[in-house]
Amino acid sequence: MFKEVHNLNSSKEITFEEVKSKIEVISANISKAEEKALDDLAHIELQESIMRNLIFDYCVTNNYEVNEFPFKQFKKIGNQEPGYDKDYVTLKRTEYYLDKLTLEKKDVFELRKIALQKYYPNCSPERIYEHARISIQLADEENFDFDLIQPEIEEETIYMEAERPSLP
Repeated sequence: MFKEVHNLNSSKEITFEEVKSKIEVISANISKAEEKALDDLAHIELQESIMRNLIFDYCVTNNYEVNEFPFKQFKKIGNQEPGYDKDYVTLKRTEYYLDKLTLEKKDVFELRKIALQKYYPNCSPERIYEHARISIQLADEENFDFDLIQPEIEEETIYMEAERPSLP
């Protein structure tokens, strides 16, 4: 049902028009699946994740950062610092980053708008901005931070420092 439109392992830089085109295809695929009442939630969630990753990749390609995220953390991942691994870039961190950029960068706003049209077909730009502002406000009230806090690092270190059994 869904067309492959993005290789998540690609290191190729992607342009605004490429991302826009791919998101439009994915959004249309999701709408068709929902119209046919296909009970394929896992595939729909995967497609939504691909759209989010496309926008994230586009932002990284354009060196967009928010409080040094994601480049500072990519260095920590590269240095294999405790807690900074392939699972570090979570949905919450990605969404916060994209929400911030939605308010700051017109191109990111346009891409997010296309991705959100599936959910809100007649949504005004003001409502998209308001959604981003509210999401940021809620995260800020929870003291959201891109960097791991000490208890999270210690928890990761426990797993890393586990003793290996000796061989007889």
